[in-house]
Amino acid sequence: MIRFDGKYKVKTVCLLLFCVLLLTGCGENISSSYASSVLASEIAGRGFTADLKADSFARDFCVVTEDIPVPGLEMANNIEAVLLVDVNNATALAAVNAHRPIHPASTTKLMTALLALENCSMDEKIILGEEVTGFRYDEQVLPGKVGDVMTMDQAMHFMLMYSANDISNAIAVHIAGSLSAFCDMMNERARELGATNTHFSNPHGLDADDHMTTAYDLYLILSECIKYDKFTEIVSSPEYSTVYYDANGNSVDRTVRSTDLFIRTDKDVNPPAGITVIGGKTGTTGGAGHCLIVLCRDSSGNPYISCVMGTPDTDTLYAHQKEVMSLILNGQ
Repeated sequence: MIRFDGKYKVKTVCLLLFCVLLLTGCGENISSSYASSVLASEIAGRGFTADLKADSFARDFCVVTEDIPVPGLEMANNIEAVLLVDVNNATALAAVNAHRPIHPASTTKLMTALLALENCSMDEKIILGEEVTGFRYDEQVLPGKVGDVMTMDQAMHFMLMYSANDISNAIAVHIAGSLSAFCDMMNERARELGATNTHFSNPHGLDADDHMTTAYDLYLILSECIKYDKFTEIVSSPEYSTVYYDANGNSVDRTVRSTDLFIRTDKDVNPPAGITVIGGKTGTTGGAGHCLIVLCRDSSGNPYISCVMGTPDTDTLYAHQKEVMSLILNGQ
C-alpha cells in the first residue's frame, strides 16, 4: 500500500502512474480516466491524503483512449454513446463518446446489484419501508407496499428484470440503512473500480443533475457483476414468478418479465445470427434516452460487452445494438 503524505509529491505519483499505463498496454493496466483524474488533481492543486490500493486499479480491463467508429452507424443524437469490448482480449472493437458523462437511467441498478451481491446472501429477508413510496405514476415500480417481506433473491429479480425503482430503494436501505449512505457506498465502489467519471445520487437511476456515468464506466461495473453466477442467472431470465408476503402475512403472487427485448421470448427482437445475448440492463428516462448494456457471446462462446446509450427510442436502441454486435462477426 502506498500512502500519500507530506513525503511524496503528487507530481511524482502522476509520472509513475503514467509510466505504468504506457508499459502495460490494454491487459493489466490503470484506467486512462483514472490517470486523467490524477493529473487533473495536480493541476487543481489538490493532494492525496488517503491510502490508495494499487490493486484496485490494476485489472484486466480494456483502456479506451480514442473513438473507434462503427462503420455505417449514424448516431441518433448528441448524447448517444457506444462501446463494444472483447472481454477475453480486453480490446475495444467500437467506442464513440465512451467517456462522455451522461444520465445512466436504470443501468444504475448494475451498481445497486453489485453491492447487494458483495454484501448480502440471497436468502436474506427484506422488509419494505417508506423508501418504496413517493414515486410518480410513470416511474417503474413493482409496486411494493410498506411492510412487504421478500428475500434478496426476489428483490434482485424485481430490480434487474423488471427494473422496479421502489425495490432498488428497498435493497439500498436494507444494505446501508439509508439512501444517502447507500449512495456513498455506490460512489466509493465506483472509485475502486476506476469508474472516475461516475457519480450516483440514487440507487435506481431516475434523472438527477448530479447522477451521471459513462459507457466506459458501465463496462467496468458490468464486468464485476458478471463474476457472479446469480447475476447472469437473473438477467438471462425472460420471466419470473414468485410469492412474497405483505405486512399481514398474506401471500402476494407476482410475475414479471424482462425489460430486455433480446431476452424476451414473446418479442421478435433478436441479435445478429451467431450472437447470443446473455443479459444485462436496460434504462430509459427523459434525460438518458434509451439505454442497454449487455453481456453477449459469439458462436464459440467468447464473451463481449456491448453498450449503447442515449438513443431517442426503443427501435433505434435495438437497431444500433445489432449494428454494434455485427462487428463481433466481422472479426471471426
